[in-house]
Amino acid sequence: MVAYDTSRVGPGERAEYWIDAVSNLFVPLACRPHQPSSFHGTIRAGAIGPVQLCWVQASPHTAERTPILAANTQAGYYKLSLMADGESMVVQDSREAVLRRGDFAIYDPSRPYTIVSGDSFRMLVCMLPSDIVGLSPERLAGITATRIPGGEGIAWAMVPFLTRLAALATRDETLPDEPRVVESVVELVESLCESIIGGADPRSAAPRSQLLLQIRAYVDAHLGDPELSPAKIAEAHFISKRYLYKLFESEGITVSRWIRERRLERCRTDLANPARREETVTNIGARWGITDSGHLSRIFRETYGCAPTEFRAEMLGSAKTQ
Repeated sequence: MVAYDTSRVGPGERAEYWIDAVSNLFVPLACRPHQPSSFHGTIRAGAIGPVQLCWVQASPHTAERTPILAANTQAGYYKLSLMADGESMVVQDSREAVLRRGDFAIYDPSRPYTIVSGDSFRMLVCMLPSDIVGLSPERLAGITATRIPGGEGIAWAMVPFLTRLAALATRDETLPDEPRVVESVVELVESLCESIIGGADPRSAAPRSQLLLQIRAYVDAHLGDPELSPAKIAEAHFISKRYLYKLFESEGITVSRWIRERRLERCRTDLANPARREETVTNIGARWGITDSGHLSRIFRETYGCAPTEFRAEMLGSAKTQ
């Protein structure tokens, strides 16, 4: 557990102390207390795996991630804030959201943002590495600085869940199944964001079923690329590899398995085509991204119970007699 308290230093040093504290825990920020002589702030922070949870309580002030600061430092995570007491305004991507008790907002520290509190407040900040969340910065930009009422839908379930986790994290308590807890946090945040994206503008993000269809079409169009991989597919669709894996898990198959099956189906079709009788098995495999003929023979036999040459002889022989 990490703790900061401005009462540890003199009144004249508190603003600088606070800037150092929030910059160390989050990203470099420019902070301006509204009343420097009476400013007070505390932070209690802990982590559950890669997810960091911080309780922030402070007097009125403005915290700004300026364009210069954003350009000179990398973030690598997203921030989800829950307003526990008081009121603050979050500004990012030409939007602003006033958060009151029970409200959420999400923002991207890799780009400029501002938080302004006109009164003393208490906030829970959940920081998640962006590479484990199935939302690209482009998609997230559609809902940053958007008020998410904590009393509705998925957000309603997240309030007690994150509050309990923050209590455990700031006491440095060990969880028995930490990886599963982290996965649950990520899934809840993804679901929350997807519900807001869909509600704000249905055109801004495809539903999971539509996204999966788009990915399958992309795979089919790029089967001949021997470099086709989950990383390349995820990048082309502005999602993380983790989210890509989860999409295919819901279908009961892995991404790599799907690619392999589609390639084998195309090879099988070409091997049975009399018009390609003179083409070598090696060339057919290479056309569909399988450049190792030995590997093709092995996985073809595993899938269809015979070697590619045997399959071709049987199919073309049958065609000749018809």
